[in-house]
Amino acid sequence: MSNTVNERDILADILNDSQNGSVRGLDELSKLIHVIGSDQDRLAGNVKPRRKAASPTKKKKKKGKRKTTHYLNQDVFDNLGAAKKNIKEYLPDGSKTIATKSRIVESAIKVLLGEFEQKGEDSYLVKELLKKKDS
Repeated sequence: MSNTVNERDILADILNDSQNGSVRGLDELSKLIHVIGSDQDRLAGNVKPRRKAASPTKKKKKKGKRKTTHYLNQDVFDNLGAAKKNIKEYLPDGSKTIATKSRIVESAIKVLLGEFEQKGEDSYLVKELLKKKDS
């Protein structure tokens, strides 16, 4: 290890130099051990972390929203990405950020479920599911 003018090798001082029964650098090493130990206690849950002030720029989660994961076949996935891009072309400049895949999927599901409630077994959703069953 090379030392610059501002760096000090505390361990080398401890191992190589001892004067008057005291070890140079021992105080600095003790402080370092204490800092590292308190960080480990905090990470292990033994010490409560300091609370940070709430950032005014953080977005709050919308109530009623849930994260969910579903699998899509590759064609649907690709079409969703293309639809997002195409929908943005229809939106005014200030509104382009509302065209997200999540909003597109949510809107499509609302339409499908609304039609299902009205038509039941004659709905597009039921017919499409029956097509998939026969495939």
